[in-house]
Amino acid sequence: MADIWMGKIKGHISEARNRAKADKLEREAAEKHPQSIILTKREVQGEWDASRVLLTTLGGGAARPITTNDLAQFRHNMRMAQKNFNGDGITARQVIDLASSRPMPGTGTDTDINRAKKQISMAVPVSAFNNEIRFITNAGPESDVTRHHVLVRFNAFAEAANKLMASTTKERKDSKQAANWLRKQKLAFDCDCGRHRYWFRYISTIGNFNAGRKELGFPKIRNPNLQGVACKHVLRVMSEVESSISVLNFLTKHMIKLRDSQDNTARHQAKQSDFDDDVKKKSTRKQPKPIKTSVQRERERQRAKEREQLHKKAKQVTRITRKPAATRRIEAAMESGKLSASDLDVLRRMGFTDNEIAAKLKG
Repeated sequence: MADIWMGKIKGHISEARNRAKADKLEREAAEKHPQSIILTKREVQGEWDASRVLLTTLGGGAARPITTNDLAQFRHNMRMAQKNFNGDGITARQVIDLASSRPMPGTGTDTDINRAKKQISMAVPVSAFNNEIRFITNAGPESDVTRHHVLVRFNAFAEAANKLMASTTKERKDSKQAANWLRKQKLAFDCDCGRHRYWFRYISTIGNFNAGRKELGFPKIRNPNLQGVACKHVLRVMSEVESSISVLNFLTKHMIKLRDSQDNTARHQAKQSDFDDDVKKKSTRKQPKPIKTSVQRERERQRAKEREQLHKKAKQVTRITRKPAATRRIEAAMESGKLSASDLDVLRRMGFTDNEIAAKLKG
């Protein structure tokens, strides 16, 4: 895979905040516009002005005017989407599984998770402040920017911090254990790309796993069925959070700073040299690292278990030991009647070895 320029770490927070600010201003202007086309929470709930013509793609096909039946379907889609979440965040594994099992319709194999596998080769943690970790990912081939910013908020950070406070300074492994535990817990996320802003931010808002500005304008055109869950950049980040050694090491360093802090707060930023090395390593891979669902991981575990069982059975196979030639010759002579057991006993008491007895039988 060709090298991908990811830029400098310095200034990444300002860059991310400027993009978030521009997004917020754009959203506010669109909502205040006299001919706003944003379908609000109040309108979805039924306070509908029939004279206001808004469009939807619900049901597939071209955009058409919204009806009261559409509003009822929107509410139903909201309830169905919220059933996938319990209101206190979502795990990295759940994001990947939902993206695989409920992709955007009508896209065939070109789904968000497939684009994440093919186009987004890296997601690198660059800075952390308490429970918020900032990642930088490469952009897709058709993007007008070179990189995107993904913010991940770990909801169980305070609990992990409390566990660390109970450990001693000699228990260095506790920081790594806390980091590994933390990355498996519930989290929230935000991405600055258009896919997240217009397709998925509403879902993350009603599902309570949104780490950016809230979006209450129903995606009536782009995603009226509320399918999918995350853009390709977030999916790559979730895969790294779930299983990457580099993310575990980054979180471990952050947890060490937290444990050693005086005020129970911590900041951590990657070194530019480490960032460059990580980018170079990932950009030179022939294929991006696989993004695995729970089903795929279970299949791999099952295959590994089967291989282990076969290996154990192979070790348990009884190997037939071939008897020495002299022993075989003596036994054959006894079976044919050429040598009796009493004669063999006499020869052995006289000091003849089996080899010598076999030689005499041969002669």
